[in-house]
Amino acid sequence: MATKTTTRARGMRGLAVGVALLLASGGAAQAEWRRAETANFLVYGQGSERDLRPHAERLERFDALLRRQLGVSPVEGARKLPVYLVFTGKELRQVHPGMDERTAGFYSASEVDVYSVLNRRSGNHVLFHEYAHHFMFQNFPGRYPAWFVEGFAEFFMTASVDDPARITLGYFHPGRLHALNEGAWLPMERLLTARPRETEGRPERAAFYAQSWLLTHYMLSDAERRRGLDAYLLAVAGGTPPLEALQIHMGHTPESLEQALRAYLRGRMTYAQFSMADVPEPAMTVQVLPESADRMLLDSLNIRYPKPEADGAALLAKVREDAARYPGDRLALTALGQAEMNWGDAVAAEAALEQVLAAAPSDAEALQLMARLRIRAGDAQGVDAADRSARYREAQAYLARALEAAPTDYRIYAALARLRREASGYPNENDLQTWRLAVAYAPQVMGLRIQAAEAMARGGRIEEAILLLSPAADNPHGGEDAANARERLDALKRQTAPAN
Repeated sequence: MATKTTTRARGMRGLAVGVALLLASGGAAQAEWRRAETANFLVYGQGSERDLRPHAERLERFDALLRRQLGVSPVEGARKLPVYLVFTGKELRQVHPGMDERTAGFYSASEVDVYSVLNRRSGNHVLFHEYAHHFMFQNFPGRYPAWFVEGFAEFFMTASVDDPARITLGYFHPGRLHALNEGAWLPMERLLTARPRETEGRPERAAFYAQSWLLTHYMLSDAERRRGLDAYLLAVAGGTPPLEALQIHMGHTPESLEQALRAYLRGRMTYAQFSMADVPEPAMTVQVLPESADRMLLDSLNIRYPKPEADGAALLAKVREDAARYPGDRLALTALGQAEMNWGDAVAAEAALEQVLAAAPSDAEALQLMARLRIRAGDAQGVDAADRSARYREAQAYLARALEAAPTDYRIYAALARLRREASGYPNENDLQTWRLAVAYAPQVMGLRIQAAEAMARGGRIEEAILLLSPAADNPHGGEDAANARERLDALKRQTAPAN
């Protein structure tokens, strides 16, 4: 049974941000990479099995906490989230070269892949925040105001799950508390209607996240306010302007809401403490990765993304040199195949991937890359319609094999659906179902939602297209994709609106 504990938030604002998380061994990182596989995660890290296991256990416990609090049962066969644990900012930038040096980690949900990379010395807050986003859109896809999307993640990210007998939920992050107590607040009208990308500079962004956390904490801490929040979210999702919904369902104007939040901050804020000792320890298998992982695992993530020509050429040269150290190694050959396909020689790419498939005919990654090579060959300039169709059929055959090997990989469904776009009769019911499965296995990938919605609208499923577009339209980090989704969503709603 949960117990409530209180703390004076202002009085504790001088606490240090925290002590850096160290390896249990206390020593330097080892070169050997391991992968821990649990029900919901694939956790990659350097070091001993004893070092890696606690990270995977912590993630599973956090997932169990979210499920228990939100009433969500595990989904059989759901795709597992890969999490890569590194030690330094340099390693983070090896995966994402443009990453700010101060970044502790990141989460990526795109058509390329869904995964997270975390500097393990930075603690759990970043990963818990991003996994809360992942969990929210996996299990509750919908149209939410940006402050609630971020406030939800901020609320759960401070959970303490190290001791199953003493779980805490609803605590505060010292950095957010400092922003609230020492920094300027955003006007409430702006908080309720803006997105993080629309804030100007670090102080405004810090205020957005801190106020979003405080508003979410305030709403969730009282049963009556929770009911008002539910009604507010439904109204905003249905198109009611946020400030109007605030007045109707929460009984506040922006001014009175700010006064209530400042009073709540000055008062005694509650957090829950309870036991989850009844949750069994997660089943886990740990395997040692090949020696090539030390030089090539992080690069194998980086090479998936487009780059300026000079950067691509430099990365290709590095991958070629590293792959030569590990002849016959599947990780090295797959990375080499992708790098050659992106910036080098298609013939060399195919040769590398054929070696992978000779050793492992069901390697889903290699099969998808072979399909992409066939699609590129079919799309090359000067290829006639008959040859293009032949290359596409070869691609479909590779994707069918990949799907048999990895039936929850959304990228395979999306590739199969795209191959059908120019076909006669597209989209038929099978095409629409393929798009549905792609989104079902990766509802966090907003680009997939937009493409699936286009197919649904083209196939006359307008209401389904609207449902698909809604989360993408209000994605706080969506940028141009979110703007495009809003434009398409508005057009579809006008199409379905009753005539005057």
